[in-house]
Amino acid sequence: MSHLLSSLHDQALKLSRRYLACEKELLEILVKIEARKVYLEQGYASLTEYSHKALGLSRDVTWNLVTIVHKSKAIPELKQAVQLGVLPLSKARQIAPHLTRENSEKFIALAQAMPREKLQEALAKECPKIPSVEERARVINATQAELSLCLPKEVMEKIRRAQDRVSESQKKWVGLAETLEQVVEFYLQHKDPKEKAKRHEVRKAKAPVSAKQSRRTVREPDAAARSPELNLRLKNKPKKKGRVPIPAGIKHEVTIKNAHQCTYQDPRTQLRCDKERFLHIHHKLPVAMGGTNALDNLTLLCSAHHRLEHYQSSG
Repeated sequence: MSHLLSSLHDQALKLSRRYLACEKELLEILVKIEARKVYLEQGYASLTEYSHKALGLSRDVTWNLVTIVHKSKAIPELKQAVQLGVLPLSKARQIAPHLTRENSEKFIALAQAMPREKLQEALAKECPKIPSVEERARVINATQAELSLCLPKEVMEKIRRAQDRVSESQKKWVGLAETLEQVVEFYLQHKDPKEKAKRHEVRKAKAPVSAKQSRRTVREPDAAARSPELNLRLKNKPKKKGRVPIPAGIKHEVTIKNAHQCTYQDPRTQLRCDKERFLHIHHKLPVAMGGTNALDNLTLLCSAHHRLEHYQSSG
């Protein structure tokens, strides 16, 4: 029995060494892929998307690797420590947000010498302004979710003040969960492109022709009603150079039409991108090729897929 246990232990050691060696090699190749933007050639918008979807890595492993790749541009010693085997990927990811040119040598040495828990305490002490608690949001049941995050003290005081105002308006004590719900709802009503687009649709339905459009119609009669001298002046009037801005009303209609979501469709899975942040309005037919600001020529793309779209169309 002891011989069998020893054999299993030896096999585990060999496999773990191979696993760690592959981890280092993978980090090195991802650095090269990021430098040459190989993922764009493969039809992926970012290194993160490429690592997760093309390479099949889990989200956690992808996050660790990509974080180290990006940080290694400024702090090459981080990548070197991982490749030399003196710093595990998990610890490298742990210290990456805290690293600067000034403290990199110290923190890499701490990471090598300390267990993760002690390292977390040291980082919190050395960098109190950088949250030491990882943000988490997880679903508990069909109607509830749990949120865990680290806030600056000043922000917490503002939330308490908001809690007082919401409690006064409700004429009862209100907890933090309901306070945050009210604050978020208020912000979205004023800032969310979806809500702005809805209000635009309501206004348009109530007043198909705006007062501004009416004044323009009165002030700018058609060519047949204008004097020949005015027509000649308008014809010879120098045109403004540059791209014509997209009217606010058209932007709202693009938002409504595409549900404020990136419209990129993965050619492999036929799934639509689910991003709703950092969205850009994209001209299907480029302006340089005669594309206009007509609604049918406009769509929404997230920043990563917008970059991918222009990369593919240019090459």
